[in-house]
Amino acid sequence: MRLLSSGPRILPEPAASGTRRVVQKAPEGIALEDEANALLARMPKAEVHLHLEGTLAPETLWRMAQRNGVALPAGSLQELRAFYQFDGFDKFARLWRAMCACFRSEADYEQMVDGFVAECTRQHIRYVEAHFTPYNHQRYGIGARRALEVVTRRLEAAERAGGPVTRLILDISSESIPQGGPLTAELFEQEANPLVVAVGLGGPEVGFPRSAAAPYFDRIRRAGYAAVAHAGETEGPEHVRQAVQELGVRRVQHGVRASEDGGTLRMLAERNICCDVALTSNRCLKVYEDLSGHPLKRMIAAGVPVTLSTDDPPFFGTDLVREYALAHQLFGLSVGELWQLNLNGLRYGLAETPVRRRLMLEFNAAAETLGIG
Repeated sequence: MRLLSSGPRILPEPAASGTRRVVQKAPEGIALEDEANALLARMPKAEVHLHLEGTLAPETLWRMAQRNGVALPAGSLQELRAFYQFDGFDKFARLWRAMCACFRSEADYEQMVDGFVAECTRQHIRYVEAHFTPYNHQRYGIGARRALEVVTRRLEAAERAGGPVTRLILDISSESIPQGGPLTAELFEQEANPLVVAVGLGGPEVGFPRSAAAPYFDRIRRAGYAAVAHAGETEGPEHVRQAVQELGVRRVQHGVRASEDGGTLRMLAERNICCDVALTSNRCLKVYEDLSGHPLKRMIAAGVPVTLSTDDPPFFGTDLVREYALAHQLFGLSVGELWQLNLNGLRYGLAETPVRRRLMLEFNAAAETLGIG
């Protein structure tokens, strides 16, 4: 997967006098030219805002569409790659729907999972909470239950083989709440999937209040599951408040526009609600035209717990290593500060406590070896 090369080249900070400069071969041939970036590449990582379907590289998507006779909004692989330049959420959603229609067999789902696992291995990602949207696979694919079963089986096999520990967040998409809400709630109530830890809310925000999903979130919480939701990305602080107060979420995906209202930021900090920030996604979908105006540091300063994630990495020409490098180089966050954001993925993760504690011990041992404090 050629993720980093499609984005702007990240320039290292000048090395301080007497500092040893490290030139390390990073994933896919990108040179990480300072010691901080080398550590960011090597450290074990947690990622808790990632859409499993959104890990398909353009090349994989093109081959899948050709194999299954599905029309994409592009006439060639070159045109498809060009389509990944988004002017906002609507164009992104159009490609997303076309992608979902390409899943037609168990082998397609297995290929998606295998690519995801390979990327985790490449980047030293050890824990992931991946969003998966059952209704899309009921509508376009091989059926929600069958798709979930195939994905679960493949992820479990990868974990047994030493791959990433993955847990699943089953999303309801906001534009199809009347159809997807009941189906998703029934899955939670009727299944006992060992990897499923939470319900999520995805899809567009504009015109779709978060509160519309409240009846289904209530059912799912009563079934014993946690809740997270996308909010505060393309709509403002009111959506973040709805997610917290009406959906009862433990974390907010994005949440960045909470920064527009001091009261909403205080609510997140006081209730210890973590926001799972995706910098490059925010830029590519025009939430912020320029990352220099991104509120990441304001959120941290306000006491809001934050993680860094990729959202849909091939769609935005990024990966998790690059997201940490951006936070280091654009916002001046030290490796130690970034390490704490990384640990937030375990602190605020939703996997079983013994699993998260085991991973925390593994991470801390790695940090001692790498000299990360």
